[in-house]
Amino acid sequence: MPTPFDNTKFSSAPALETLPSELLLQIISEVVLSSTWPDHKLEQAAGTTKTGWKELKRAGEIPNDIHAVTLTSRHLHDLVNIVLYRTVVLDGEKDVLLFRRTVNDARKASRPGRTGKVAITLAFLRNVVKRLAIIHAPMYTDIAAFTLRKLATKVSNSDIAAIITACSRAHMITIPSQWAHVLRDIGKTAEDSEGEEAPGNLNVTELLLGSYVDLAKRCTIPPIAQWRPSAPSTPIHSLPATPSTTRPSTPNPAVQYDSTGALGDLSPATIFHHVTHLCIAEPAHAWYSPLALLEVFPSLTHIALPRRAHANAENDELFIGDVKAILQQPRIRMVIISIFPQTMVGADQDQAVNRDAGGPLGIKDSAIWLAAEALRKGDGRLFVVNGHSDSWRKDWQGPAVVASPRGPGNRWRKVMST
Repeated sequence: MPTPFDNTKFSSAPALETLPSELLLQIISEVVLSSTWPDHKLEQAAGTTKTGWKELKRAGEIPNDIHAVTLTSRHLHDLVNIVLYRTVVLDGEKDVLLFRRTVNDARKASRPGRTGKVAITLAFLRNVVKRLAIIHAPMYTDIAAFTLRKLATKVSNSDIAAIITACSRAHMITIPSQWAHVLRDIGKTAEDSEGEEAPGNLNVTELLLGSYVDLAKRCTIPPIAQWRPSAPSTPIHSLPATPSTTRPSTPNPAVQYDSTGALGDLSPATIFHHVTHLCIAEPAHAWYSPLALLEVFPSLTHIALPRRAHANAENDELFIGDVKAILQQPRIRMVIISIFPQTMVGADQDQAVNRDAGGPLGIKDSAIWLAAEALRKGDGRLFVVNGHSDSWRKDWQGPAVVASPRGPGNRWRKVMST
């Protein structure tokens, strides 16, 4: 397929370089889209020089057309880097480790006294990366208040901290719940890592977490198990329930606080001070209060909350109560409730299976859906949608996400338009 950069289209780079940079960036984005096939993966761990591009070319990781653009001129090489790095997607262990190496090389290239021009420096990453999506996560199995970790990754906390620190001016971050504590403790983690530079305040305004996680880490009371037997049947095996009297729905001054946590040194309100849009992608296997998120994110205006259908009826009531309290905040402009099936049948099924009765348990027949819909009818800021497993990961797939200056698009507008 011909592209704007085919040799037959122009004979010299200087003629092309006279075009405005905005137009060149748009053209390069089209080249990325037209040059990337389904079986080719766009690597964002490119070398810091033109030689690095050649190495990626030999490895078959950069398509011919976009590689040809980088060899045309230094100016075009720099513009290609802007397109490839403004949205960074790390969806595998290899991606994370390669980008960590890029960060290390950028740090070396940024040292005083370094001679020679390099393309990727720390200043470049901080100024260019607008969206950072870390999709890879170690395998976890959550059982009530306990978390068992399957050690199946070479990625360390310091690797994740180094990447976030290098991209500290990204306004959008997507991160699995397993790495959320690294984001919370980013200043402390960076200081403890040899050669790392503390990032100061992150610039993130939109944050997506793979699932609920305790970012405050203040309350010593364990979370309530989400699953609980309820009449007339229990479709899946339930975890023991903790009496609701031990779980305050609103902040309680009598609750004991943990002074030994990492937040004794670093306030979450400082780290997440600029976050206005928060999306919790999928439900956890234990109860977390949505209302508590307002303390961690004091500037929130948009929030997306997941909930499992046909789960703990008592926690459904607590959830709806928290949503009502959130909507009472004048600064809240939009609340999305994503309701997921109780038992997955395939990746994106909208029904749970009642193993006792043998019939389907529809999401829209669940108590939580009916309660959320009733609340929605009285408040135009509330939206209720079906939840789909792993949809937040799929939103970052494909070359269009990298090529587009808007990344994966605006999820909030998508919900409003449906």
